Amino acid sequence: MDHSKPDFYLFRKQSNVPIFTLNTPGSLYSVDLSPDGTYCSVTGKAVHAREMGNGGLLYNINTDPGGGKLTGNIQLQGAGSFENAKIVIEGIDDYYGYSDVEGNFEIKYIPAGSYTVTASKVGFYPDQTDVVIDEGGITTIDFSLLPTGNPPVNLSATQGADYTISLNWAHPDPSATTGFNIYRKSIAEALFPETPIATTGNNLLEFEDTDVQPLITYYYVVTAILDQGAESPYSNEVQGWMASGFMTNEISAYVGTTPVIDGTLSPGEWDDAFSLDVSDFYGTYDGNPNPVGSVTMFFKVNEEMTELYVACIDQNKTVLQDNFTVSLYFDDNNDHKFPESGIDIEGNYWARYFANGSFIVYRPIYFGGGVGQNINIPNPQLAASDATGYVVMELVIPMGDDEYWKLNPNELNQSGLLTFTTNFDAYWPPLNQQVFYPLTYGTITFGAEDEIPDPPTGTQITWNSPTAPVTITMSWQQPPINDFDHFNIYINEGSGFELLGETIGTQVFYTTNNTDSTLFYVTTVDKAGQESEPSENMIFDVALNINEAMGSQFFNIYPNPSGNITNINCKIVESGFYSIRIFDLNGRLIQTLWEGDLQSGDHFFRWNGKNDNAVELTKGIYLINIKGGNVDITKKLIKL
Repeated sequence: MDHSKPDFYLFRKQSNVPIFTLNTPGSLYSVDLSPDGTYCSVTGKAVHAREMGNGGLLYNINTDPGGGKLTGNIQLQGAGSFENAKIVIEGIDDYYGYSDVEGNFEIKYIPAGSYTVTASKVGFYPDQTDVVIDEGGITTIDFSLLPTGNPPVNLSATQGADYTISLNWAHPDPSATTGFNIYRKSIAEALFPETPIATTGNNLLEFEDTDVQPLITYYYVVTAILDQGAESPYSNEVQGWMASGFMTNEISAYVGTTPVIDGTLSPGEWDDAFSLDVSDFYGTYDGNPNPVGSVTMFFKVNEEMTELYVACIDQNKTVLQDNFTVSLYFDDNNDHKFPESGIDIEGNYWARYFANGSFIVYRPIYFGGGVGQNINIPNPQLAASDATGYVVMELVIPMGDDEYWKLNPNELNQSGLLTFTTNFDAYWPPLNQQVFYPLTYGTITFGAEDEIPDPPTGTQITWNSPTAPVTITMSWQQPPINDFDHFNIYINEGSGFELLGETIGTQVFYTTNNTDSTLFYVTTVDKAGQESEPSENMIFDVALNINEAMGSQFFNIYPNPSGNITNINCKIVESGFYSIRIFDLNGRLIQTLWEGDLQSGDHFFRWNGKNDNAVELTKGIYLINIKGGNVDITKKLIKL
């Protein structure tokens, strides 16, 4: 309002520091910039937008920053495309450009002077040259960058194995490097950033990425750090993601014992409650993510369903301070909208701690985001403490239809719920963007039954070698469950099934020296300790999967055993004519998946378990053969 800040900023494309500003007595609304950026028109109201007045402003601005231009071409030796090499003007901030597909580049508006110019790209040795930039002039230079070679190989990433993502790779000669750079992106089509997320020494061929969030697929590559400030080409690109089985949009508030509301979670006091990770791990509302598992809430009701008991553990806070608050926003009848203005039957509760007296506030919320009069709930039951080394709160929300401020669920005993805590350490549901519009609130069911979970589905098993030591990779899909705790993994090496271990993820690695036929299955376990029926067996049998070292590099099939869909990955070394065919054990041709030319590189095929007449085949063992050039490899597939 006091016009103390500029109304118009002009930036160079590569910098967030403005090169020109304009301060006016009005409010500017529209801007038009010429294609070459040297002329601009900006217009708006002659007085501030919040002031009454008339008239307008129009400014025509010469926005030519001056300076000279650097152009040229970069050749990347041995590359099919010359794009995305970076050219940097050293000694001045944020003057750089990138080459196009043909290697051409252009950097404008460089202040006149003498500079060193550096050209670089991952996988090539950088090069430098000195130039003189004249005011209004054009300077041309060319570069030819030599490839470095020796990238890391066999990069792998875990996929839902834990709350972190683990990377492993190999290198032909780690001692010839000074270390490794790890790069990550979360958009498949994007380029990898120029700055790595981490660097390891040359004696460490692994990395654990802890800065990850659930339901996001990350893409990784690794480079070797070489001399002359160079890096090797990227390794193979892989995808990874963290385990997310703890996420749910549904709460089951079981009938449980009445807790003592004293701010302390006594042993066993909340074991019969529904527990929920409400950590704000996305930073949804305030942009500051908190660690997974750092805030937990517990929910249960009494048998009469006249009281909802809630407990909160906030491990982000170690000292209890005044106005620590647990906020609970209820859409009582779960119809995904608040009532019209003046109808006070739905709203939010604030459970607020103060050393001189805590209280619970109820505030009505109306359709469109309006709110009613706050009231303090009579005889509030609320207590908080930091005696355990972090902040704990226990509280009671009254339920019933005899007072408008009481929580009153629908006929299915369900309500919509949004909850968060002070400073947004907690925020649930994590993807909900609206506080006053309950379209995407979670659902809480009062008096719900704690049912036995379903078993995992979609089991898959693969292994890396027919000879010891063998690393077996098992994966599966989590069934629908809102109180997931972990999976149990069982093994049978010939003397019956026994517990091998447990995991929170849907992927596990098991290294063994035993190459005999082995069976595995997994079960789902909920937070009450209830265990599902077993999944389908996963069969490890070297004899049923011919997996020679050469063959595994050239030709992989997965999953094996397989259901309806089998994926086939071929790494063609020499371009030529190839065939991929399916046979039964009697040698009869079942289906020809491919017959024709294949270029060198990776190729992917999928078999749907049917013959050439589109008839579904019975369970059994089938042979997949790839033939062409100097290659003739057959693998056995178990069809379930």
